[in-house]
Amino acid sequence: MKIRWVCMLSALMFSGLVAAQSLPASPYVVVRGHAERSLAPDRFEVGITVQKSSLSTSEASAVVEEKTGQIVGNLNAAGLKPAQITATNISINPEYRYDNTTQRNVFTGNQVTRNISAKFNDKKSLQKFLAQVPAGEEIRVSGISPSLSTQKAVEAELLDAAVVDVKKQAETLLAKFGLKIIGIHSISQDAPSVGFEAKAMYRSMDAAAAPPPPLGDTLEEGQIMVSKDVYVVYLISSK
Repeated sequence: MKIRWVCMLSALMFSGLVAAQSLPASPYVVVRGHAERSLAPDRFEVGITVQKSSLSTSEASAVVEEKTGQIVGNLNAAGLKPAQITATNISINPEYRYDNTTQRNVFTGNQVTRNISAKFNDKKSLQKFLAQVPAGEEIRVSGISPSLSTQKAVEAELLDAAVVDVKKQAETLLAKFGLKIIGIHSISQDAPSVGFEAKAMYRSMDAAAAPPPPLGDTLEEGQIMVSKDVYVVYLISSK
C-alpha cells in the first residue's frame, strides 16, 4: 500500500509532465539535491563611456580621443595587460531635436562615443583607478560587475555536494515510509518543467536555514551566491 501511495502521489504531482519527459511505470520518487555557497567577489569589470556632442565632428572626436587616451593610460599604469582592456572603435551618430513650431526634426550636432571595458584582478587596483578617472561630463562610469576567479572550481565542488545531498534526502524520505532505493531512472541538473518548485517538496524535514554569512570587505554590498542542483528519479520498493 505504501508503494502504491507513493506512486499515486507522484502521478498526481507530475501528471502534467508525462508528455514532456519519460517517467518510469514502476514506483519512483523524484528528489532534488542542493548545495550553495556565498563568496566575496575577487574580480571586477568596469565599463566606461566617453561621449561628446558638438556641431563640429572633429572637435567632438578630438575630445573623445583625448579622454579615452587618458583613461587607457591610467589603466596601463594600474598594471592591466592589453587582454584586460577593451576599447570600441569611435562611433558617430547625428542628433536631432523636434521643433514644435516647424513640426520637424532639427539637426543639433553629432554625438561621438567610445566605450571602454577593463577587468581588474583585485579591488584595491580598481579603487585606485576610479579615483583617477578624469572629471568631466564626457565621462561616465556605467557600472561594475563583480565575479569569481574560482567560479568553475566552486561549481564543481558544489555539484559533488549536491549529489551527496540528493541521495541523503531520498534515503531520509523513503525511510519514513519503509521504502528503499533499488535503482536510478534518470539524473538531471534541470528541474522538471511542471510540478517542482524552487525548493524540493521533499525537504520539509530539513533544519532551519543557517543565517547568511557576514558581509566581507567587498566593493559593493552583498556577495556572489553560487549554487548547484541535481534532480534524480529514483526507483523504489519495500524494504
